[in-house]
Amino acid sequence: MSSITSAGLASAVLLAVPFLHPGFFALAWVAFVPLFWALERCSGARQAALVGWLMGTTAHLIGFYWLVYTIRVFGGFPYPASAAIFFVYALLQGLQLALFSAIVRWTGSGPAALLPALFWVVLEFFFPSLFPWYLANSQSSFSTFIQTADLTGPYGASFIVMWVNTVLYETARSFRSGRKIRWAPLAAAAGFVIASVVYGTQRLALVSSAIASAPKLSVAAVQGNIGIDLKWNPSLVRENLSAYRTLSQQLDGTRLIIWPESAVEEWVPEGLAKLPPEVMPPLKNEKYFFIFGARSFRGKLFGTGFQAFNTAFLADGNGRIIDLYHKQVLLAFGEYIPFSGLLSKLPGLPFADGFTPGKGPKAFKVGDEVRVGPLICYEDLMPGVTRLFVKDKGANLLVNLTNDAWYGRSVAPWQHATLSRWRAIETRRTLLRATNTGVTALIDAKGDIEQHLPLFVPQVLRAKAAILEGETIYVRFGDWFAWCAVLLFGVGSLWVSRNRESGHRGLLDTRPGGA
Repeated sequence: MSSITSAGLASAVLLAVPFLHPGFFALAWVAFVPLFWALERCSGARQAALVGWLMGTTAHLIGFYWLVYTIRVFGGFPYPASAAIFFVYALLQGLQLALFSAIVRWTGSGPAALLPALFWVVLEFFFPSLFPWYLANSQSSFSTFIQTADLTGPYGASFIVMWVNTVLYETARSFRSGRKIRWAPLAAAAGFVIASVVYGTQRLALVSSAIASAPKLSVAAVQGNIGIDLKWNPSLVRENLSAYRTLSQQLDGTRLIIWPESAVEEWVPEGLAKLPPEVMPPLKNEKYFFIFGARSFRGKLFGTGFQAFNTAFLADGNGRIIDLYHKQVLLAFGEYIPFSGLLSKLPGLPFADGFTPGKGPKAFKVGDEVRVGPLICYEDLMPGVTRLFVKDKGANLLVNLTNDAWYGRSVAPWQHATLSRWRAIETRRTLLRATNTGVTALIDAKGDIEQHLPLFVPQVLRAKAAILEGETIYVRFGDWFAWCAVLLFGVGSLWVSRNRESGHRGLLDTRPGGA
């Protein structure tokens, strides 16, 4: 194995490990240093792209290893086919690092060593991902640092982490070769880290005070723990529903009860006016509210005009359906199979029908003061989607209904819960997660997991959720930082082009006399 290949693999491991265990967040600050070392030794952009592709593919194989299980249990594919589909997925997602490496090999670090960090933000903003992830997510355990999410979303932290990687490599390279060290970029990057931590410390204090003084809503999230081997079995539908109803009997006096995604396994007509008594939890009157997840349909069930939705319903204490929300962003391999039309023609491979995406965000009105933004499944991983529940619909409480049983006893349920913390910080809203098998949790507006239930245990989480108002910079202006990065990278690329024409050498230029 060549040293260049080894460096690419080392970067993949350093990048993936913090996503498997957030306690190793510090590794992300040096994860790209071996890659930059390898890029310096590449013969050109083509070889650089191959090294980056290797890094990206390997990082996804490590970080999302549990997808093999998900593809197998949902799609019904045999294990070898599931592994092959997962490998193709990793190859496709690895193209993000391939493009990054090729462009960085051409541009070098640029003014103040900013270009790799700027381009990384551009890629995070535009590159399509099956599971949205950001370099910033590696810092979920670094609480004081990630509070800038209420200003820039995840992009500000991603930018700083990549900038630090770049200046550390550039400094080490200059020191090793005996060249003059560029202290200004190193000092500037360090200054941004310090400023982020200072900002985060102050914001944590202010948000803690706001939480303490905010009105509270009594809420409960019911974790039924219905395994994949039990779910969707027609002979067990009533028994599974009974598990949720039994757990809910202890919730007398709770204002809002939440059951997770697909807790009700019967198909529910989109226009249903009232739930039958055998579905409702034992609420006392119409001042109490009930949110649950189910498969709903429009048209004739499996007939004319049939459309299926992954839906969250809001009912009052008498079972009257008040509102509903159809999930907007569907999960590949979980709610539809990519290229299913083609795959269904292959012998021995099953075909899974998919859901129809919803049209936009909703806010469920719970009494006069509370407006609930119902996120379904992995919608709580998407900053832009979550933001609109608050900005456009005025949600002052976020809930997430999910069924992570598809991921088995892997790190995936905790990955999901950890990454969802960012949505609470970005919007400064309480986020209550109601899951089938875990992680059911209450996440406060600081991004802290205040309460959670153990995995694969039937249990109820009861809490007082702070109802917060106000609008963060990120909610108000959205992805302004990402758009600034797009503009600045464009300007920086033009600067590189002009300087190359005049004979200037970039950071990763290995020709004699390279700067």
